[in-house]
Amino acid sequence: MPAGRPPDRVPGHPSRDGNGTLLGSSLRARPAIVVAAVAGLAVSGGIAWAQWRLTGSGQATGTAGTVLGLRLSGQPSPQEPLYPGKLTALSVTVHNDNRFPVLVTTIRAGAGAVTADAAHRAAGCVTTGVSFAKPATAVAWPVPSRSSATFRVSNAVKMTNASDSACRGATFTVPLAASGRSDAR
Repeated sequence: MPAGRPPDRVPGHPSRDGNGTLLGSSLRARPAIVVAAVAGLAVSGGIAWAQWRLTGSGQATGTAGTVLGLRLSGQPSPQEPLYPGKLTALSVTVHNDNRFPVLVTTIRAGAGAVTADAAHRAAGCVTTGVSFAKPATAVAWPVPSRSSATFRVSNAVKMTNASDSACRGATFTVPLAASGRSDAR
């Protein structure tokens, strides 16, 4: 080889300089490293994508709690005394022993008769003449879980002329029934 002239390259064969060092080897290695790095990223990216795309199925079970009936008590308003022919308000207390709030939507006369307090019953107040004024009354009463709330219904109770004279001044207990639903949100 003449001095000062680069060695001729033969295609497909590595070229060496005057000291025996391969020429251009670092340039050939770079594309291989780049290809290996890109392939590694593609594989690891695919693994990461696969980890986030997991799916599955199965079953879950649960047991519904017990629903307890509401307890109601009602008394005509003491501020509006009853007398034959009179409509008066009814004070209703709703006791909710459930673990969830309820919304009372309807009240109506319950099973049993309206009764007078014990002293007036003993004095002869057997026929009270007191009844619920309507078959049912729509209401929207929220009652928190495990608590009681008192509400007022206007013109809910009436007294007829059929009441015994011994019922004057009596406090009456009116049996009630209610309908409602869970008010849990």
